[in-house]
Amino acid sequence: MNKYQKIGFACLAGLSILSSCDVMDTEPFETYSEDLVWSSKETVDAFVIETYPGTIANNFAGGCGSWESLTPNGAQCDQVGNSINTKATETGIDAYTDYGFGRFGEQRRCNMVLEKVAESTVLTELQKKELTAEAHYLRGALWFDMTRKMGRFVPIDKVLDQNDTEAFKTPATASVEESYRLVMDELDQAVEGLPETSDQGRANRYAALALRSRAALQAYAYTKDSKYLDVVINSSNEVVNSGKYTLADNYGDIFDENSPNDNEIILARYYLDKDATVGSFEEMILALPNLPGDDVKNGSSNGENTLDPNVKTFDGWGMYWPTQDLVDQYLAIDEKTGEAKIWNETSQYLDNIETIPSEGLGVGGVEVFKRFDGETRNLPTANDLITGRTDYPLFKQVGKVKSSSNRTVTDIMYNNRDKRMDATVIRDMSEFWGLTMTLNMGGNASQGVRSKEDGGWYTTTTGYYWRKNTVKPDPRAFASVKINFHYVIARLGEMYMNMAEAYLLKGDVTKAVEMLNVTRVKHGGLPPSNATTLNDAWTDYLRERRVEMAYENGDIYFSYLRWGKYGGASNYGRASGDVIKDLNAPVYKIGITSDRKSFCVGQLTLLNSWNRNFTTRRYLFPIPQGAIDKRAADGIIDKQNEGW
Repeated sequence: MNKYQKIGFACLAGLSILSSCDVMDTEPFETYSEDLVWSSKETVDAFVIETYPGTIANNFAGGCGSWESLTPNGAQCDQVGNSINTKATETGIDAYTDYGFGRFGEQRRCNMVLEKVAESTVLTELQKKELTAEAHYLRGALWFDMTRKMGRFVPIDKVLDQNDTEAFKTPATASVEESYRLVMDELDQAVEGLPETSDQGRANRYAALALRSRAALQAYAYTKDSKYLDVVINSSNEVVNSGKYTLADNYGDIFDENSPNDNEIILARYYLDKDATVGSFEEMILALPNLPGDDVKNGSSNGENTLDPNVKTFDGWGMYWPTQDLVDQYLAIDEKTGEAKIWNETSQYLDNIETIPSEGLGVGGVEVFKRFDGETRNLPTANDLITGRTDYPLFKQVGKVKSSSNRTVTDIMYNNRDKRMDATVIRDMSEFWGLTMTLNMGGNASQGVRSKEDGGWYTTTTGYYWRKNTVKPDPRAFASVKINFHYVIARLGEMYMNMAEAYLLKGDVTKAVEMLNVTRVKHGGLPPSNATTLNDAWTDYLRERRVEMAYENGDIYFSYLRWGKYGGASNYGRASGDVIKDLNAPVYKIGITSDRKSFCVGQLTLLNSWNRNFTTRRYLFPIPQGAIDKRAADGIIDKQNEGW
């Protein structure tokens, strides 16, 4: 099989699909012969394959940067566009915001497959069974995405025509409980009918089990129906016990060009360089820096520069960045004891770093640095001192290497860490595409290396870049450069995470710790957790999911919604459904001095990035008021979600 398999609608080129004409889709803009589409297995397959973008790819593949910037793992901060994530601040979301309500065209496609396959005289009974199950999988995925975002949706389960006057008045589901019942019924039918193997990029039984595990976990959080916990465990276990998938030896390879068909991947979406470019994916164009030669040459006063100013490798429009909050989650192995600890609690840190008092720390209090052109850069900057979140420390850690030590901050802070850290983020002295990325003051890819002292001029504002979900382009990271690219939609690692969470909710600490240790040891290279209490197990699990599933298509955001719904140990002891503390807090950045002897961890304040808010209404996004009003004019009465 080729490294990438082209997924397309080539054999039906020139034929149009049914498109929107009113409140729901009932007529095509263009006509075509349905007899042609449903006349052979090949043309039916083509129609089904082209249903994936609207039902799977657009909802479960991509948007890693924007979703992660809603969580403490990530930030959006861009001085070119003068923008941050206004959903994270709740200043850019209201009752009219639409997270994909209706999607009647996509529902219609699924329904067409179900009806036309059932009527077919050219398909075998086995083909009918498998295609029907695949349509249920696609419809279940579509309904699940609408449910996890908005709680309720309009379930259309047949192909409508102009005579279906009552069907036009189909209301949204009455409750989240009803929505999840419908979702799970679709996925149950998918599990029962799909084959165990499939072509690359198409669902099989295990893809359906993986999605059912994910949906059931979210369903439990919003319904508290304990039957869903058994669905999570049973679905995940079946994937694990199938023996068809194994955890990757190299975690980072799952997401880059090195192993797009890794045996850990259950389902992925593949794009060929025939059609895809760097500019097609926010994980490339909006996560990589723009580093003109004039800005990086002689970038450090000590002459350290590994980027050739005559070869522009990085021509991105970076606006999404990992945070120090995420980096803090990657445990370090203590050099003396071999234990896994938080990095600033290890012996190597305590023996080599002394604390600098942060009270009264002013502009340039850690370093005043002059660029090659004589322009001054400060640590901290003037912007670093301006925050509206005085309920959190402005500076979380400020320190310097002891005079008795010959080590550097970079060495002490980043060596001996969870292996997934360097597979997920680029930090000071990271090797990336054969280059050494220096992010200390004056470094070749550092904050302030360009014309803005605080970064955000297509360069980092946090001291980090995303590595995960990037592929090496040839010759450079420029919008029009063609690339092969893939998104992992489901993989084995998530199955262990889902089981760990379900066992915690059942109070089975031993099994939960066993599950979370699988990825912690294999992917992270860490000693296993020895947690024995429920609270300690939750602590280790929350950390493990944040690093195992970081920057994967919104997993961490929807996980935080679940954790807030549970309350207790999963949300700092707060009541179920209370404000989610971590989504209502500022995030942190790091600055390292040019000699790597001092550092400062402070709030990301640029462009008022400290202004992160989470109110309980955001447990569900709104049913867009415009859709409610339009449907009301047609006699369809829908209820708005609470708080909107």
